[in-house]
Order: sequence, then C-alpha cells, then structure tokens
Amino acid sequence: MSGVVIFLSMIGAAVFVWEEELTNWYYAEIVFNDHKRKSEILPVSTLHTAVQKVYPGKEFTFMEATSEAGKNYYWMSYQASENPGWTWASGVDHYIHVYVNPYTAEIAGEIDLRTDWIMLSRFLHQTLLLKYEIGTEIISVAGLTMIFMALSGLVLWWPKTIRSLKRRLQVKWSSNFKRINWDLHAAGGFYTYLFILFFAGTGLVWSYQWWGNAIYRALGNNPEEVFAFPERPDLDSLNYLDGMDAAFKHAVAQRSDWSTIYFSIPKAGSPKGHVSAGIYYHDADVWWVPSDYYYYNSESGEVYHTLLQNDKLTGEKWRYSNYEMHVGSIYGLPTKIIAFICTLFFAILPVSGFLIWWGRRKKKKETIDKKQPRVATKEIPSSIIRSSVPTIPHETSIE
Repeated sequence: MSGVVIFLSMIGAAVFVWEEELTNWYYAEIVFNDHKRKSEILPVSTLHTAVQKVYPGKEFTFMEATSEAGKNYYWMSYQASENPGWTWASGVDHYIHVYVNPYTAEIAGEIDLRTDWIMLSRFLHQTLLLKYEIGTEIISVAGLTMIFMALSGLVLWWPKTIRSLKRRLQVKWSSNFKRINWDLHAAGGFYTYLFILFFAGTGLVWSYQWWGNAIYRALGNNPEEVFAFPERPDLDSLNYLDGMDAAFKHAVAQRSDWSTIYFSIPKAGSPKGHVSAGIYYHDADVWWVPSDYYYYNSESGEVYHTLLQNDKLTGEKWRYSNYEMHVGSIYGLPTKIIAFICTLFFAILPVSGFLIWWGRRKKKKETIDKKQPRVATKEIPSSIIRSSVPTIPHETSIE
C-alpha cells in the first residue's frame, strides 16, 4: 500500500517541479501583458480595488508582484468549505488567482486552482487529492516510510566484497528484463540515496512540528527563539488598509534588484493584523534563498518589525528556503532537473521493488513444488469403493 502512495505522490511531484514554467506556458494569455518596457506601476490599492470590484463576493488578501517586465501581478482569494467531503476539492469553497495588469489595472483573467491541472499535481503529491487532514497524514506516514526503507535498504544493499560492489553500482543493459530491473533498483537507489533522504526530510517539515524543531536544534537554534515576532498592532476595521500603498511603496524601494514581492494584507474586520512584504532577490554568494521581510501597521503604513536576511537565525534562513529546496527550484534549472529526475525515479522504485519481491516469491514457490516428494498411487478396486460407501434410506432427504 505504501508503494502505491509513494508512486502517486511522486508522479504529482514530478509535474509540479515545473509549476512556474507550465503556468507561464499554459496560461500565457493572462500571465503576460504587452508592456515590454517598464512604466509607472499603479498604486497597489488601485489594483486591489479593481480585482475586488470584479469579484465582490470574495476577499483577496495576498498578492504576488514580479519585477519581470511584461508580467502581470496576481491576487489570491481562498476560502475553506464549511462542509468538506472526502476529496481535497470538497474542502475548498473557492481558491483562485486573479491576474491584473499592474500598469492599467485591467483584469487579465483568473485561474481556478480547484480544477487547475498544474495545482492538482501539487495536491496529488501532498494529499492524494483526498481531504486535506486525511491525505496529508497518509503522505506523512509515507514520508517516514521512505526514510525507513532507505536506511534499511542500504543495510540490505551493502556488498560483502569489492566484486559485489562493482556489480551493484552498474546496470547490465545487455541482460534480461529481470536483471535490468534489479540493477536499476539497486544501483539507482544508491545514486539517489541522499536525495531520497533530502526530499523526504524537507517534506516532513510541513507534517510534524517535532521534525522541524529537531532541524532547528541541529542548526544550533532554540525552536522557541525562531520567528519571535512582537505583538501585532491593533486595527480599526474602518480604515484597516489605509497604509497599503505606503507599505508597498516602501518595500519596492528597499532593493533595486528585487525579483518577487509577496504582499499580504489582513482580512476585513481583523482586530489585529499587519501588512507584510517578503522581498526576494538573487544573490550568488548566499547559500540560502535570500529574502527580507517587512511588517507594517496596515493603518499608517509604518514599519513596526523587520526580518532581514543578514539578521536571520540559521534556522530562519533554512525555513524560508525549505520550500525551494523541496521543489528543487533553489538554484534554478539545474536543481529543477535533478528534482525532476529524482522524483520520477522515486515513483519507479516501489514498482521495481514489487517486481523483485514478486519474482522471488514465484521462484520460491517453484522451488517448493520441485522439492515436493511424489506419492505412489495404487489403483483401488471398484468393489472395495462400493462397499465402503454408507447406505442412505431412500426416504431420507438432506437439506
């Protein structure tokens, strides 16, 4: 059963590795605009108002802005279902990305993430498309199983001689299917061994708090000291977004080399909250994904807390990079290719392992059948057979 879970989850992961590229290609008409050269970007409140006007029944609290010329921003609206069923989609009332031209405030279109095949590949990986609480628990157990199988598999794989080591590090393509399958499972499992532990380990961070805390401690940080934020400012629900434009303008001005800004605003009527801006940029000299976070009073637009890359604890740098590490995008195309190849191979591993098990089971059965001694049979006279059959009165019925 765990093999089926791993197979389906890894197929979804292999597709989602290319989420950005697939989205840019498949939804090119709404992702991009005709402004090839940068012009003046409209106030972010204008963009928010334009989106909210077209979708009055939905609340948009997150925006992704990009510095790439000719690319639209998008606002996200998410609402969980009050009566979820057994599937992932049944647990979501709505989940959409609405793309808006940052120069004209024109609505380019929307992506319904409940039916988007690219996003469904992500939730196939995360939940098997089941109800979130159920699916994530199954995937979490499968992740732990992968780590256990990898550790125990290394013990079983470990060769006793140099000759055996050489054999287990190569695939004999000229052999039959059975031998090729065994070689791929053994040699491929060895070459991807560290990647199995890496991807499973980074995935379990979203499943178990104790797992993440263990990594914080391994990096030398006290989990209670990681992401220690001050008290959020009180908000007046009547003017809770007055500082939105000032906050975004301040964020854009912090770095001329920013690539993406993740901009969040509080929900209407929130008693406490803030506007936050995560500014991501490229830095070839930094191992982690570099980002600076600013937190603003959403009424005044004044900064009340910052978390800059250079000030982050090691655990915070890792946690802000964990997603990119898990999906393979941390260093661009090279690491995406590695992640894609590995996830496809991880999907094949339970299949090849099953074939090896089935082949050994079949061989063992054939061996037992061959060793089974033949019993000499002697023909019994029919007269003896007839005399041994009990007589039943013809009036008796058996029901």
